[in-house]
Amino acid sequence: MTPLGRREFLPSLARASAGAAALSSIPAWARHAIAKRDGPPIELIERNRWPEHWETTVEGLGHSWITRNDRFFVRTHFPVPPVDPATWRLEVSGLVGKPLTLSLDAIRALRQNEAVHTLECAGNGRGLFQLPSTSGTQWEYGAVGNASWGGVRLATLLDAAEVKPEAKHVWFEAADHATLPQAPPFLRSIPIEKAMADTLLAHRMNGEPLPSLHGAPLRAIVPGWYGMASTKWVTRVRLEAEPSDNHFMVKGYRYVEAGMDPTQAPPVREIKVKSLIMRPGDGGRCRSASCASRGSPGPAQRRASRRRLARRRQDLDARRLHGRERADGVALLGHRVRDQVTGAAHGDGARHRQRRRRPAARGRAERRRLRQQLDPPGVVPCRLDGSVSRRWRW
Repeated sequence: MTPLGRREFLPSLARASAGAAALSSIPAWARHAIAKRDGPPIELIERNRWPEHWETTVEGLGHSWITRNDRFFVRTHFPVPPVDPATWRLEVSGLVGKPLTLSLDAIRALRQNEAVHTLECAGNGRGLFQLPSTSGTQWEYGAVGNASWGGVRLATLLDAAEVKPEAKHVWFEAADHATLPQAPPFLRSIPIEKAMADTLLAHRMNGEPLPSLHGAPLRAIVPGWYGMASTKWVTRVRLEAEPSDNHFMVKGYRYVEAGMDPTQAPPVREIKVKSLIMRPGDGGRCRSASCASRGSPGPAQRRASRRRLARRRQDLDARRLHGRERADGVALLGHRVRDQVTGAAHGDGARHRQRRRRPAARGRAERRRLRQQLDPPGVVPCRLDGSVSRRWRW
């Protein structure tokens, strides 16, 4: 060990004293959580140790379209709270006619729903921005996951609570809180229309009980919205006339441009579509005979595609030629039938008047019979895009 001089020792001592003071201000349960917290499992990248910010690797995402629980990314604002499922209760209060207090068993006894939804952190990809610095966790590709969530629809509880007409927003209060008293709690709200449409209160994840890291015993799942709307460790659902005035609603999670007031910026809500090629991986190699490519086709696939395209072109050329020949034949046929019906080709006025009195159905039947002679049965001319031309349909 290199000995410290006086100048190096005094700043080190000051930093250690400040760290000890900060640690002493943290509650005992939080210090215990820090001490016993292990690192992330395999195929998760640790972006922040505590609170947990764990990112799924690209390889972990590529195993299946459903992300396994131990591979699902983890994002927490505060430490994971110690919640006892046996004593936990969910309250539904605010602008309702019948406030509710439900245990986990009571929620499980209600009609259950299972649905697959994607969760993505709003900051996913932040670490890839070509900027000098970006605030927040430096996620790359893996702050996203797809899971099957099981639970009860929020609309079921709201119907039972008899929501009042003036209620326009649903607030989610949670069990997690900051270790320092001056830090604001994490509280989000969603419009009542979204709450009644498809929002889920989930207690199962991929067929298993919801893990504590992902919000056990109960969490909200707001489909199609970024993950911050899907509050974890929910303890209370409040119906209010206005959206939440919490810091994470008023100033946080907003599309703020340079010089813009965060409170006036548009809120972050719906997920923006992204895509990522999973196989082959970045820099990976595989032989075409032993690896089925799901992205860019290999040489064998390209040759087969060219052969199919050539056959398609030949077929379209034959159809176009057949259509032109038939068009000429039908045009000539139309003149002949018209002349036979009107008698104008023979210059006989009496015959002309006699022919004109023939029923129109006979002329249509004659044209249909002659068209069938021009085209074999079952052949229907098509346009280049494959659709059937109305001009030649009968």
